[in-house]
Amino acid sequence: MAFRYPAEWENQAATWLAFPHNKQNWYGERAVKIRKFYVELIRTISEFQCVNVLVPNQKFLTFDEKYAMADRPFPASFYNIKTDDIWIRDYGPFFMKKGNKTVICETVFNAWGAKFPPWKNDNLIPERIAETFEYPLAEKVPYIFEGGAIEVNGDGLGMTTLDCLIGKNRNKVEDLSKVIKALCKAFGLRALLILPRGLNGDHTDGHIDNVARFVAKDRVVMAWEASPRGKNHATLTEAKQLIEAFLKANYGKKAKVDTLPLPPQRTLPDGQILPASYMNFIYVNGGLIYPKYKCKNDKVAEEYFASVYPKRKIVGLDCRTVIEEGGSLHCMSKHESE
Repeated sequence: MAFRYPAEWENQAATWLAFPHNKQNWYGERAVKIRKFYVELIRTISEFQCVNVLVPNQKFLTFDEKYAMADRPFPASFYNIKTDDIWIRDYGPFFMKKGNKTVICETVFNAWGAKFPPWKNDNLIPERIAETFEYPLAEKVPYIFEGGAIEVNGDGLGMTTLDCLIGKNRNKVEDLSKVIKALCKAFGLRALLILPRGLNGDHTDGHIDNVARFVAKDRVVMAWEASPRGKNHATLTEAKQLIEAFLKANYGKKAKVDTLPLPPQRTLPDGQILPASYMNFIYVNGGLIYPKYKCKNDKVAEEYFASVYPKRKIVGLDCRTVIEEGGSLHCMSKHESE
């Protein structure tokens, strides 16, 4: 029986998070802000479904933090499993389905082409979660790849970007066909669209979850930059053409591609670009949580999601703190399907 990676809008058993603790990234006032943000995020998700949170030790959370997260319809559960960083989307397990059974699949994680050490603990997270919950492990995909680099529709289609498959400190160019074959087998895909690149400045090498997401099996929403002078305009224009052709080849006239304008792209004093995108939203049972950046396009995003999912509660969270480390809601969470 083949494996299936369910679409994220399907019913979920839980959302997984890794509470921030790395003092190299989160220090001083930033540490205070990110802890408050995580408490708010956990409170928000636990209105809809279970939340499983990895923490470094039993004494890590304060009494006030625990109290704030306790009084919810779905109280969070905490597990003492050490991580290196917060981006569990990328290093966490892929919760696959084999019939009605959950099976954990894992790829090789090396912190986005060995850019941000250490990653030893993060690379072990799938095995540790499988052991804790007694989930069987599927055969490991022996190639470097991250969870934010794949987007699926639950009907055999997937999307990714070329720079996340091969490149410096990633997989070899000559192994590209093997990588594609292994990923398609692992995720139960009959077709995988490979876009040339992701957003400008994305230090993940251009994850798909900042570029385009399925909102139905035959419908995609993608980031958009209308101005020809914009640094992402050419990339996104090409991506739109490729996605449209991909969907039409599989679903004909039913295929549809929507666009959402990017929030303003911030640049830090050191020149680092923060690739903010509304594509970094997450699904929860009965709801959708999207990132806000305190700009006029926040309202455009909210209205779009409400139009696509009139029966879901749409919630926006201010993600200006977490984007300072280059990611957002989808990057920092991992869904476990029922």
